[in-house]
Amino acid sequence: MAIVLVLAFVLVPLVLTASLTPVALALFPRFRSRESKPQSSQVAFATRTSSRLPLVGGPILTLAIAIGVLFHPDAPLWPLAAVAGFFAFGFIDDLAKTLRGRGIGEGLYFAVIVLLSIAAAILILDRDFHDLGTLTPFALATHLGSDAVVPLGLWYAVLILGTALAAGFSDGMDGLTAGSATILMTGLWLAAGPVTGVWPGLTAAGAGGALVWNLPSRWAPSARDRPRRARAYIGDSGALTLGATMAIAAIVAGYDLLWPLIAAPLLFEGFSSLIQFKILVPLIRRVVDPRDPDGNPLPHQCFSLPLLAVPLHYHWELLGLDRRSIVILFWAATLLTTAAGVVAVHVSAVTALALALSGAVGLAFWLGAMWLRPAFLDVEGDTVSVMHGRPFRLGPVRLFRRLETIQDHRLAEVALRTERVSRPINAYVLSQWIAEVRQP
Repeated sequence: MAIVLVLAFVLVPLVLTASLTPVALALFPRFRSRESKPQSSQVAFATRTSSRLPLVGGPILTLAIAIGVLFHPDAPLWPLAAVAGFFAFGFIDDLAKTLRGRGIGEGLYFAVIVLLSIAAAILILDRDFHDLGTLTPFALATHLGSDAVVPLGLWYAVLILGTALAAGFSDGMDGLTAGSATILMTGLWLAAGPVTGVWPGLTAAGAGGALVWNLPSRWAPSARDRPRRARAYIGDSGALTLGATMAIAAIVAGYDLLWPLIAAPLLFEGFSSLIQFKILVPLIRRVVDPRDPDGNPLPHQCFSLPLLAVPLHYHWELLGLDRRSIVILFWAATLLTTAAGVVAVHVSAVTALALALSGAVGLAFWLGAMWLRPAFLDVEGDTVSVMHGRPFRLGPVRLFRRLETIQDHRLAEVALRTERVSRPINAYVLSQWIAEVRQP
């Protein structure tokens, strides 16, 4: 009977989010993003402009989780205070995109998220709720002791910061954030049990309700009218709230050491941008200072960077995968890492093996993306095909995608003569070479 009651309360956010989102779409039709932004972080030269995306999903998702918490007899209320700042800041950013067509600047955005993450970590330590983590071997507090406030505070702040940023970056891809959160929080709920698993369960239900209206492309309820969009987006208000809530749920449940393993595919969304565009590019410019023969600074697209674009889902898109395939790829990788984590928690005989498997899947997801970064040419007669990936096959699976086909006899001849066919090369450098050869 207790399990039935817990399940009923946990399903409240699912029902509320799924049912209230279409109502909000009808009541607030103008709450849509008008942001236009070139993707300067991309190695390829595409410029992406966001459409008028409906952002009502975020406030509805947050409201539904809050109601679920308030009506759940075992749910601690203080995490609502920890994530309230993330929602408020995300809502301000969404409102700015709606009213003036651009959100808060990157520098201020990052600084505020850092401060909110630190504040949330302090609140966790102040409430002493992380003491529950000492009940499991997958919590840092178990090994350091709950009185080690400095290392624990830093660890919690990093987890919250990384997860919030990752969720915020991934929201632009239909279904990626909501679907990944549903999988992760369901797994954490199964691992934690009915007491410490209350927050993961409520979060999973809310994310699942949002996913109903945020399904990718042709699965979306509005597929006939808008084949390239989901019906509703959670925006920064929902994404930041969901990211912070997931990290806090992992800490409260006592599985914070497990979180980087099971959430690796989603976390790479945030860390890919941080590592590549915020660390590597400035470092290369400062230390190496690469320049062309005329002495002008080389564009960062020519640098030897891990990915074609950041965040990570843009990289897969430039490799030629459609958006639905990218979302399925993230879901599948997240399902594998999460399932291995749940097995590690419940089957002590294979804990080490399951943890190694979860880590291996996450690492393979990242290394596979890096390895497929280059571009190459394929020539058949007078037809030159520009490919992204590597010129290899694993049985029926091709490790490359055709992005462009060019009918040009001279280009084909020069490519063969200079032995550029099937030779992996920087995508931007290859595009420049093609442009130079095709000049009249």
